[in-house]
Amino acid sequence: MDHSPQRTRSNVAIVTGGARGIGFGIGTCLAAAGYRVALWDRHGEGAERAAAELRRGGTKAFGMRCDVASYESIEQATQRTEAELGIASLLVNNAATRHRAPLEDLPKADWDEEVAVNLSGVFYCTQIIGRRMLGAGHGGIINIASLGANSGLALRGAYTPTKAGVLGLTMLTAVEWGARGIRCNAISPGIVASPGNADVYASDALTAGRRSFVPLGRLGTAEDIGDVVVFLDSDAARYINGVNIPVDGGASHALVSLYPTIGPDGSHLPSALAALPRKIPD
Repeated sequence: MDHSPQRTRSNVAIVTGGARGIGFGIGTCLAAAGYRVALWDRHGEGAERAAAELRRGGTKAFGMRCDVASYESIEQATQRTEAELGIASLLVNNAATRHRAPLEDLPKADWDEEVAVNLSGVFYCTQIIGRRMLGAGHGGIINIASLGANSGLALRGAYTPTKAGVLGLTMLTAVEWGARGIRCNAISPGIVASPGNADVYASDALTAGRRSFVPLGRLGTAEDIGDVVVFLDSDAARYINGVNIPVDGGASHALVSLYPTIGPDGSHLPSALAALPRKIPD
């Protein structure tokens, strides 16, 4: 039996937050795998430019404005996607926002926005598009979570609570819809440079510090995430349902190794990981 990745029976993919960064990287990987791609983003012009780039590579794609915090906006985007490409066989819930503030200073408006986009938006898209998938009898949903879903990500507002909620919704969807032909899984990206956190990577010191946290010795890319999306929607992953896959170069397993420690020779080390030999990434 051939277990190589195969496209699903219908190959129309919707990627929310698809105008740039991880979302556009996912769209690029899906296009390379033969999907027709709809890029939704609340920055409509950016989504249209991103889709135009995919079309230059021969992919049937379009981009449009969609605010996932609005049920009506999603319904309108879904109708246009079906008119342009057909019923989606794959939904990638990637759109997210974050605010930086200590918990005691986080404005209510910022909390409300993160909940609306990061969690309610995932539910809205899942329900609206999932109903079409249920009618077709097959489909895939992939939710982009975060390593912060399983840890307290300090100074990041509602990000940890909302991403933890995304994992809960992933499991619930997998359980309720699995027997009806819909698989739902999550991906938790690790340290990935993107336009949304460009201010962090403008600092060479911060960039080097983040890279030192990753056992593979490099930052992640949007395509690292996109390749796993393609795999999860393939026949090779046909028995994977309700899981969360960290795509982080091993960073989620490195926490204890970052504690200050004592080396084999008795010397004081800032961390065990920092003291290990490192290969310079190509």
